[in-house]
Amino acid sequence: MKTVPYTSGEAKLSPKTRLGLVHLKVKHLKEQTTFYKEVLKMTLHEESEDHAVLGDTKKPLLYLRRVEDLKRYSNTTGMYHFALLYPSEKELAKAIAMLFAVKYPNSPTDHGMSKTTYLKDLEGNDIELYVRTKERGHYVEKAGDLKFLYTDGTLTDGRDPLDLEELFQHLSENEKVDSPLEDMEMGHIHLYGSKLDDMLIFYRDVMGFAEGLMMRSFAMGDVGLEEEQYHVVAFNSWKQTDIPAPQDAAGLDFYTLVLSGKEDYLALKKRLEEAKVETFQEEDGEYLYDPSHIKIKLEVDTKAA
Repeated sequence: MKTVPYTSGEAKLSPKTRLGLVHLKVKHLKEQTTFYKEVLKMTLHEESEDHAVLGDTKKPLLYLRRVEDLKRYSNTTGMYHFALLYPSEKELAKAIAMLFAVKYPNSPTDHGMSKTTYLKDLEGNDIELYVRTKERGHYVEKAGDLKFLYTDGTLTDGRDPLDLEELFQHLSENEKVDSPLEDMEMGHIHLYGSKLDDMLIFYRDVMGFAEGLMMRSFAMGDVGLEEEQYHVVAFNSWKQTDIPAPQDAAGLDFYTLVLSGKEDYLALKKRLEEAKVETFQEEDGEYLYDPSHIKIKLEVDTKAA
């Protein structure tokens, strides 16, 4: 068996690059805002009749924009899920315990490289809650497929039920599980793409991420920033479509990539120009589309430089 690194090669982007706000179009703003506040324990940072901004106690992570007459399309490119990264297994345990306490459907899953649960919000947007657990093992290639090899020698496909009994051992007997989210990040975004190779070339060579895992038998790949920041943008071709989501599609509006400073931004702009990828200005900033016509907003964090 051959060991497969989480990321291969070096990212052209700074490791201080991060995902910013994920923007969703929602039909029922009030109900969706209540869900994210009460079920996921997010903090409301901003609210109006047309939008709401939620996040952890210190920073925004999610933007909800109210749009009437939205439809849910099943045969387009777009978002598979966005993923909230927790700072510890204890905090993930609290989040999952909260979901069970309010009887909200979710699917705890063990990927080896992460412990996670999946759920949908009230309008069917997929969400992942997770912690990275890279120390438990590594990926290996066996007979052309990628498997996760644990340090104890157990070999798995990385899609096992999560051991909740073990996870909940991080909680004390009277642990308070309904406290607001703290120290969260938008850990990754997973996309329904069109062609895997086109997505990989764009995110690796043009955007400047490091190549991650390519699981062609599973029709999925990803890119990261460094070995400790793997799986930042993931993409799959499960829908086998290149049809972009129309304007009245519920779900992802766009996601934000926050660059670490002006130097990083100018280097990216040069790569975009060389690849003939155009950016465009809207009232609130600069945007571009990836090869699957998924919209990305570019921002520069001058404080991170």
